[in-house]
Amino acid sequence: MTERRRGVTARTRILAWILLLVTIAIVAIVVVTGRSLFSRADSQVAAELAHEADKFRAFATKPDPSTGKEFFTVRELLTSHLQHNLAEDNEMFFSIIDGVADRRSGGERIARIDTDPEFVREAASVTTPTSGSLATEAGPVEYAIIPVSVDGDPATGQLVIAEFLAPEYDEAWSTIWVMSVVALVSLMLAGVTGWFIAGRVLAPIRDVRLTAARITETDLGRRIDVVGHDDVAQLAVTFNRMLDRLEAAFAGQRRFLDDAGHELRTPITVIRGHLDVMSDDPEDREQTMHLVDDELERMSRLVDDLIMLARSERPDFLLMGPTDVTDLVVETFAKATALAERHWSIDETPETFAVADAQRLTQALLQLAANAVAHTSERDSIALGGHVADDRMLLWVRDTGTGIPDDDRERIFERFARGSSETRRQGTGLGLAIVARIAEAHGGTVRIDSTPGHGATFTLDLPWIDPKELP
Repeated sequence: MTERRRGVTARTRILAWILLLVTIAIVAIVVVTGRSLFSRADSQVAAELAHEADKFRAFATKPDPSTGKEFFTVRELLTSHLQHNLAEDNEMFFSIIDGVADRRSGGERIARIDTDPEFVREAASVTTPTSGSLATEAGPVEYAIIPVSVDGDPATGQLVIAEFLAPEYDEAWSTIWVMSVVALVSLMLAGVTGWFIAGRVLAPIRDVRLTAARITETDLGRRIDVVGHDDVAQLAVTFNRMLDRLEAAFAGQRRFLDDAGHELRTPITVIRGHLDVMSDDPEDREQTMHLVDDELERMSRLVDDLIMLARSERPDFLLMGPTDVTDLVVETFAKATALAERHWSIDETPETFAVADAQRLTQALLQLAANAVAHTSERDSIALGGHVADDRMLLWVRDTGTGIPDDDRERIFERFARGSSETRRQGTGLGLAIVARIAEAHGGTVRIDSTPGHGATFTLDLPWIDPKELP
């Protein structure tokens, strides 16, 4: 099978997304800036048109600056104004007398709109101040037309004020192009810098991938060197912790398989050995079949316990719900009394409810009761009890049997572990391991209080959750 081609790396994808976002931001900034520049140019032109119109109105109210006399004709007024009001390079002023373009501002203009007969004809028909725009070979033009009349003069006239937008627009476009070039160069520098920075940031992730690729079932000792305290460093720490758990899980699995294989191999060997030497004698056959049946039953219990321990690793191992702790203790006590003849009693029952898996807790208490039965005689006492205080729920099984030696307390909850006083036929060695898993699944632990020769108390120490806290 050929190796699958590698796709786009995370480094490339991250950099591509960053550059895409930066590009969108830059384009937005350039577009908004451009619109602002063009809008400001339009506003400046409109303000200039209004300013020139105000200047003409002020000029018309005063005597002729050249003669000091009043204006008697429209032509005199418009001509004098054009002579005394110089137009800038991006402006053009001209007058219309009786429908004919008459005088214009001096100097070379960007474009001549006074030679456009259609525009002159439309401007000559204006009787109220108006404004508008016009397209020319030199670009757009904003204009204002002011009708002019003088008492005693039958002639009609108009003053046309034109502002060419091309210079303002050219300046705006120049600014936009400069911004675009600077943005492009900045984007390229950001891409190069981001590529190296992304490489350094993602280096621990590459170490995680390479370490994971080198890990095998027989080599779980590799770890990632953690540098820094950022999120990527924390990822490396989390990955190392996961490897610790995996290593412990594989080691436990190997030990478990070795122990399980040994425990299952023994009854199979016993059964095969007795069947091989079984004679035709009916009594011998009956004894052999009784032994085979006993070994098969023990194997069945062992398999059931192994399945239970395997299920305890699953998220749905517990079915949590409101549980009456009093009923739990009393009903478990009633079931436990059928295990053997002992002096059975109940120490205490809490009058409360808790969120727990009642069936699993009953299973754990019955297992502890069966363990107590195995280490007591008919003269001994076994008691069950429960107590809730300080957000903790305690459930216990107490006996007056042989007790637990100090050397056994740390290991009896391990799989296939037995106390030093137990024989192989007394159990599978998984019962207390199941009890410990049920307690751990509830978020608690199992405690042992024992004095050799004076009995033992096994206590499930669990967090108490009020059913009222359920959503």
